[in-house]
Amino acid sequence: MRILFVYPNLYTQMGFNHGLASLSAVLKHAGHETRLVNLNENLPPVATDEDLYAEARAWGAGMIAFSCLTQQYAEALRLARFLRERAAADGVALPPLVVGGIHPTMVPEDVMRDGVWDHVGVGECEDALLELVRRVEAGDAPDDVRNFLSWKGGARPADGNDLDWVRNPVGEFPDFAELPEPDYALFDTQRITDNKHGWFGLMSSRGCPYRCTYCLNHKIIDRYKADLERGVSKLGFFRFRPADKMIAEIRGVLERYEGIGTFILDDDLFTQNVEHAIEFCDAYVESGIGVPFVVNSHVKRLDPRVAEALSRAGCKILKLGIESGSPRVRKQVLKRSMTQSDVLLTVESAEQYGLHTSGFVMIGLPGETPDERLETVDLLAQSRIGRFRTSFFFPFPGTESYRMSIEEGVFDPEADTSLTTFTDGSALDFGAEQNLLIDKLGVCMPWFVNARLAHFHPGSPASERYAPIVARVLAMGDDEWRAFRPTVKDHDRELSAAAVEAGELHYAIRYNTFMGVRSDYFLAEEQGTEWSTASAKPSAEDLANRALAAAAAEIA
Repeated sequence: MRILFVYPNLYTQMGFNHGLASLSAVLKHAGHETRLVNLNENLPPVATDEDLYAEARAWGAGMIAFSCLTQQYAEALRLARFLRERAAADGVALPPLVVGGIHPTMVPEDVMRDGVWDHVGVGECEDALLELVRRVEAGDAPDDVRNFLSWKGGARPADGNDLDWVRNPVGEFPDFAELPEPDYALFDTQRITDNKHGWFGLMSSRGCPYRCTYCLNHKIIDRYKADLERGVSKLGFFRFRPADKMIAEIRGVLERYEGIGTFILDDDLFTQNVEHAIEFCDAYVESGIGVPFVVNSHVKRLDPRVAEALSRAGCKILKLGIESGSPRVRKQVLKRSMTQSDVLLTVESAEQYGLHTSGFVMIGLPGETPDERLETVDLLAQSRIGRFRTSFFFPFPGTESYRMSIEEGVFDPEADTSLTTFTDGSALDFGAEQNLLIDKLGVCMPWFVNARLAHFHPGSPASERYAPIVARVLAMGDDEWRAFRPTVKDHDRELSAAAVEAGELHYAIRYNTFMGVRSDYFLAEEQGTEWSTASAKPSAEDLANRALAAAAAEIA
């Protein structure tokens, strides 16, 4: 059978969808054919509605399968409705419409009630989609395939309701170690790699043991626990691809694609399993591949043995989920049990091994007070982390934080929103005054951090440079801020140039509009030299004082 994948990915970061690549690989391995319509303005020409319909008809697709995030679901739904209406107008049969991905996984019943989809996928569907395709191709009733919500009898009635479809239980998690290599050829991978300046995504593991309220993992675990009637430890959620298979995959990627300068291991937590992390690093060193790479870690899960192995293998950046600078918000709102000293010491430990650190933070969290928003600024300044990425919190339907947002009265699920990414603005409403502050923090976070450096690190001259513009931004009313907002990048370039000329350690907006990068790192990169931690590394006494101060603050 021919399966046409559709990936609505408009007005957001251009990237590679690991799930689609894996699904396509499994289908191709079984003898099926796949194609992809990747809807992203950075990969022109963007297919029109008519283009999509014509592609499905001309190619003879036997199934049309969408994958989407919550922010892209409205576009997926619109396209599916168009396809149905267009086929009906032509008097032709439309192949089954299937949808999966994060949004359908989180709220599958809501998606099914939209009445346009024949099948709604839940969780990891490599095995399930293969079985669904087999059933459809054979003409067998496809209404009891695990991981799918399907219309009874396999046919979608014109006026169907909840009684006409069934939610099948999920099946076992796919054996990640035995899945075929991702089908990178499904995407325009060379053009994506070129547009991303040589950054290339890989995955060496699946799963995460934590239950952060804003993430889909806790909902997935609960679904699999209930359907499989098994405890977490027996679900096999955390899985790994053996190091030898990863090395073979990476060699194949390097043979097929040019200009790869950095690999991004998109595993939720690469450092969680010490044995797997070290095994990969050892194999990477022995392979002689030599391309730098980036991994995700947890501030409480950086074993010194792993840090050493990462450094030895050429790890370029260690990414850390910090999310909020407020211990209370992390613990009570986000369910992230880590202290200020955990963050500070992990950043320091990583950089002592030569690992450039990168922190993820969110602005505009439910249950967050105005003072707690500024605690995020202070923690970034105190840690002097290598870089940080600032996102506006977005409540994914089905998560605990979604429920919190509604109960707090700061989110209307029926409100129309045009947000397609996490970096454009907030979907929550905290009132005009706080909405304005949140937007300013989200856009100008590096300036706020620079202005606070001297408070934690006396003798940081950049604070004097940036404090006046922060005061100016804070004093702006809504209209003045809206006029100033588009000029932030230009102002940042001027401020950073002056700070560089004066030899001042500071953060500047680099690589993306939402990224603040420490000057010692981007200057080394621009000069083509090796980055060193020496320029920003505090003394052992400084580190000890920071840890003691953080611990005292937590006790207080």
